[in-house]
Amino acid sequence: MTSVPRWDVLELAIAEPIIFQHTSGATSYVEPFPASDGWKLRFSPDLEGRWSYVGGSFVCTPATSRGPVRRAGTTVRWADGTPYHPLTTEWFGEPDQWAAARLALAASPFNRVRLKVSPALEEQVRDLLTADIVADVLLPLDEAVVRDTVNRLAAFRNLTWCLQPAADSRRLADSRRLAELIAELDSSRHLISMHEATDPGPLWLTHLSVRLENVRGVSALRRNYSKPVFVDACGHEGNGTTPDTSLRPEELLTRIWEGTVRGAYVTHGESYVDAPWSAGGSRPTGVVAQRLRLLREVLDELPDGVEPIDDYRDAPTLAVPGEYYLQYLGEHQFPDRTFTLPPGAYDVDVLDVWNHSVRRTRENVTDTGHGTLTVRLPGTQYQAIQIRRTS
Repeated sequence: MTSVPRWDVLELAIAEPIIFQHTSGATSYVEPFPASDGWKLRFSPDLEGRWSYVGGSFVCTPATSRGPVRRAGTTVRWADGTPYHPLTTEWFGEPDQWAAARLALAASPFNRVRLKVSPALEEQVRDLLTADIVADVLLPLDEAVVRDTVNRLAAFRNLTWCLQPAADSRRLADSRRLAELIAELDSSRHLISMHEATDPGPLWLTHLSVRLENVRGVSALRRNYSKPVFVDACGHEGNGTTPDTSLRPEELLTRIWEGTVRGAYVTHGESYVDAPWSAGGSRPTGVVAQRLRLLREVLDELPDGVEPIDDYRDAPTLAVPGEYYLQYLGEHQFPDRTFTLPPGAYDVDVLDVWNHSVRRTRENVTDTGHGTLTVRLPGTQYQAIQIRRTS
């Protein structure tokens, strides 16, 4: 009997819609799509055990991956429960530009990339799966394109969907209808958003995809809508002809750090006229992509359960109270910062975000010291503080 690991892809040469049924009674509806050698159908099982369908059956074996990305309150996780900390860039190039961009992405700090629908999209998704990178697919408000793309690709685990924004209020009904169509066709239940949604509250949006230059606003969005917030348009590093494509690298870097430490997921963009990465360049040529490697290292080591806290209102702070703190100071040039902590030993890192340097010390907090720890700073911009309890 055919076997497929959980969250992998079963591909069948079938030209009719199929309902797959698990021995538990769970069912999944899947539609076929036209391929070069006839109609195909793809299904990704999410339950171990035997699945049956008209004309056959197969066994879903234990997972060999973390599965697709799922919403978990105001955060996102892999389906196996592992925390996921996306660091996204956007790349809207043409198919003949993909080979070089693929190599650049695999060597970059990014683990998620926004892509447009193109004839090369399936190849791109497969390449990104090999590199353990998630593809955020920007779908047009076109039912035929949405149906074909979802039927063709939904079985791949490294996907999230994002509908392009409605041009006017008359298209909002189309947006809702297409989002519901995605949910109907996608048996893998990937995340769904709409770029720059004017009403980010509907239940059919699993997360928000917003345009936001002042990323301080993500705190209110997380609080008001209780959903993950993706700032998919905060501006581009570059020398473009518009305000949002001509940011200084310092400004983009601080927006990404600030939004991240406020609990959001902020997308990188780059728009240099002579090397337009986001419009289809072969590699990022600006300075922000390289300086984000420090943020990637920090995100990869974040403890489970970290959340924004309001204890330090003059600087955004992520924390597991009493155990871990990450505070970003942005353009402020503080000489020091004081934290109230339980007694114990702590590793204290002063992170120079711009220069990608780390100064680590071991500090002890005692009751006689009133439970406070003062961290000395260089008095320059773009500093962050990371505190980890060691005992």
